[in-house]
Amino acid sequence: MKKIATPSFNIGSPIQQAALLIAIGITLSTAFIYLLILPLKKSMAASINLTDDAIRSNERISSVIRTTDDQVKKVNALQKEYDELQLKGILTPLFNSYAMRAKTLITPYAILSGLTIENVKELPPIPLQQPFPLQKEAFCRQPIEFTASGSYTQLTAFVSYVEKELPMSILSSLEISSQPRLPEIHKIKVSFEWPTKTELTSKSK
Repeated sequence: MKKIATPSFNIGSPIQQAALLIAIGITLSTAFIYLLILPLKKSMAASINLTDDAIRSNERISSVIRTTDDQVKKVNALQKEYDELQLKGILTPLFNSYAMRAKTLITPYAILSGLTIENVKELPPIPLQQPFPLQKEAFCRQPIEFTASGSYTQLTAFVSYVEKELPMSILSSLEISSQPRLPEIHKIKVSFEWPTKTELTSKSK
């Protein structure tokens, strides 16, 4: 029987050495791709996704911040409007006295009209009808009585000033008494009511 000759592998042959090196290079390259490059690629893809998520999140937060800024501006505008209304008539105590606060509000218009304020008196507050019970405090009507002297023209000018400049005050009573010795100068009692807050007592609850 005739033997078939098989090619022998001679490591000393330059061709076979080159082939071995190429095979080793291919193997190492494949291992490098699978062990290093592919994980790095996956990690890079994950990082890109995280970056995209962070960008979207930042855009949402920026949108919320812009909306918050708008709300803050609206709140500040409302607060300013409230403060102006409060200065123009929601009565707050001055040195624990509503009468003193009312006098500081009224006096400039008395001076403008020529009316002379002689006395200020704080009357008992009038509670408002509440649709439901309140916990700590509620608005009530606080009447303040002013005793003054002046002419009828001065009185009407005074009332007009107050109604225009202090729109939350209400003229609640008016009494005019003539003076025989000074017929052009009247004795006047005029009361205005302001909304104000009062602490609720157990009796008022």
